Amino acid sequence: MLLKMKIGNRYLTNYLKINHLKIMTVLKIGITGADGFIGRNLREYLAKEPEVEVIPCGKEEFNDPKQLRDFAVACDKIFHFAAISRHPDGQHMYDVNMDLVCRLIKALMTAKKKPHVLFASTTHEAKKSPYHASKRDGRDLLNDWAERTSGLHTCLLLPNTFGPYGKPHYNSVVATFCYKVANGEEPQIMIDAPVQLIYVRELCRRLLKFSRGMLPGRTFTPPHQYEVKVSKIRDLLLEFKDGEKPKRDDAFAVDLYETYQSYL
Repeated sequence: MLLKMKIGNRYLTNYLKINHLKIMTVLKIGITGADGFIGRNLREYLAKEPEVEVIPCGKEEFNDPKQLRDFAVACDKIFHFAAISRHPDGQHMYDVNMDLVCRLIKALMTAKKKPHVLFASTTHEAKKSPYHASKRDGRDLLNDWAERTSGLHTCLLLPNTFGPYGKPHYNSVVATFCYKVANGEEPQIMIDAPVQLIYVRELCRRLLKFSRGMLPGRTFTPPHQYEVKVSKIRDLLLEFKDGEKPKRDDAFAVDLYETYQSYL
């Protein structure tokens, strides 16, 4: 009798799990710039979530108003990462980033759909450069869209992020140093200052948790995980090159090692 009861409970548990999966709501998350550093990592992270459908948006969709409108219609939430952050012509960089925001807003207006738009900016947004100006002005355009349409917009003020797929001389000092050490070059330290960092997988976890939960306001700033000097980053990478492996209790070294491995 006891055996039958245990078997029955097991089947009841399985039945409840199966039916829960049938009725659960799938969250449709769009990602612009899905082939970029954070976009690619977020896309791969969300692909493992059973209650999430990832909808990538690339250059082809941005160049076709109908495809971009269809993208807007399909999404419950949109992470807008599409942008360029470095270019010799600052005005060109500003114009491209603003054009991407304008195209997205036009698609939202045409689609008459109001997904929650999460706009990727930076904790350094106040800096005086064409890139940072494009982030401030892009945020203002999306705030205006949200006010006029009762839409929902959140600006993500992201800390310095590192991890696999980072582009050297573009995304971060970690990406540049990993690339140099992996290719037998010596990283050069210009200013040995402390850098606040977050590992990209942890950033993705926090972004998903935030997007599912309550919205604290117009901005969300994921706190950084680590604060390390540039010289420590270099020294650890040189140790990895010489065959040393990170200590398990050193979380930063473990994340840095995994990043370095992706460049080999």
